Amino acid sequence: MSGIYIPGMKMPTSCCACPCSYDNQCAVTHEYPTFEEWYESKPKWCPLIPVTEHGDLIDYNFCMENYVLLHEDDGNPVYAVRMRDINNAPAIIPADKEGEG
Repeated sequence: MSGIYIPGMKMPTSCCACPCSYDNQCAVTHEYPTFEEWYESKPKWCPLIPVTEHGDLIDYNFCMENYVLLHEDDGNPVYAVRMRDINNAPAIIPADKEGEG
């Protein structure tokens, strides 16, 4: 599933504080929130997901394309990803200022 990330946007606490609301309706899902959801709480159906402070969020699939077999443990393969592949993985979402370092 793909989606969008809006840097600097804080998670709204209710629909009336959300830039995705328009005319008492969610512009993303087209749902109509209840009175409580509009003024007091985030609806359960809200598609917005908070992203905490972070470093670069990298492409997992890029890393998994470059894994190596370390050994077998009771017949189960044990794999690893090299640090150079992690370090070279493209950033899907760049680090936020607080998460750098």
